[in-house]
Amino acid sequence: MGMPLVSATLAGNGADDPLYFPTWQKMTQVIGHKKFVFIADCKAGSIATRAQIAASGGIYCFPVPMSGQHPQYLKQWVLNPPVEIQEICLPHQDEDEPAVGKGFEVELGKFWLNPETNLWVRWHERYLVVYSQSLAASAIRGQQQRILSAQTALNKLAAKPGVDPLQLAHKVENILERYRVKDFFSTRITEQIIQQTRHVGRGRPSKNSPTESVTSICLQLHIQLQDAAIKEAETLAGWRLYITNAPITQLSLSLAVMYYRDEWLLERGFHRFKRGRLPALPIYFQNQNRITGLMFLLNIALRVFTVMEFVVRQALMTTQQSLAGLYDGNPKRKTERPSAEKMLKAFCNFTLYFLPDSTIFITPLSELQKQILCLMKMPESLYQVDSVGSST
Repeated sequence: MGMPLVSATLAGNGADDPLYFPTWQKMTQVIGHKKFVFIADCKAGSIATRAQIAASGGIYCFPVPMSGQHPQYLKQWVLNPPVEIQEICLPHQDEDEPAVGKGFEVELGKFWLNPETNLWVRWHERYLVVYSQSLAASAIRGQQQRILSAQTALNKLAAKPGVDPLQLAHKVENILERYRVKDFFSTRITEQIIQQTRHVGRGRPSKNSPTESVTSICLQLHIQLQDAAIKEAETLAGWRLYITNAPITQLSLSLAVMYYRDEWLLERGFHRFKRGRLPALPIYFQNQNRITGLMFLLNIALRVFTVMEFVVRQALMTTQQSLAGLYDGNPKRKTERPSAEKMLKAFCNFTLYFLPDSTIFITPLSELQKQILCLMKMPESLYQVDSVGSST
């Protein structure tokens, strides 16, 4: 459903990492129990967050941040799998459908010292090593494009290397960092000393004209691709590390992949606050309480939008219907997943008339509007007025 359960208005000058455990605590209070899988992005995968959730009896499943020992873990396990690799099929897939990926898992013990209580927290985690073919293909295409762009830039630089070796080395370093290909290229700068004899003085030189010896330095940039590093990166492409403290009887490898793939995208709500129909930006308030109040109201509106979409989409799926007429310029276009914004826009053409005889008239509902109200389980009388002029 994607219903926002917990929201907070915070200053933008702090990190997100310390907020995940307090958010999980608030979620347990709203839901009323801890028997749910807490799924978030890699910023929630800090050791402190995982330890506190595990010590409190919660269950989590996060992609781990590729920092610390995690890149070494991934490289070691992918190149030399400690267990047999298995295909990953989602629970709702048919038998003839291809697997969505492959992977395996490694269990490790963890410990963390709580700085507040000065007590050790010990628990077991399962590292889920998962491969996605589509992710691998996309990563390899991007890597090849970056290598090609970097090689073009380096060749252009090698054609005119200049005379300052430090400046040339700095330009090479910038190119490798810009395209993130430092491991894929080996570069070497050499200096060639060239001595030339030239005549001194003006005019056309004769056989007896004085000469002088001039020494110049010519830089050369040597570029070589590291094929072994490129091949290793292509082998590691498409593999990701996830981590969970749930036992395999509660959360299997395929089930964890399904849960993460079906995670609700919070960015949709953020987009509505930034550039959508619930704009919070720009904020002209100076008082922090007013800013908090504005975000509180917008969060209530976001919940209304979420409920509208969920109820209508569920009803359309149950009745196997679709809505037509929501798209300007294409009235016959149908959709089974209408957005709240499109449905609300369908109600923007109402006119309320106050007639000279003190009666009130409202434009009648269209078939599309009636269908939306029916899907939302709302009565049509919401848009009707009685004979004495008051709305029903």
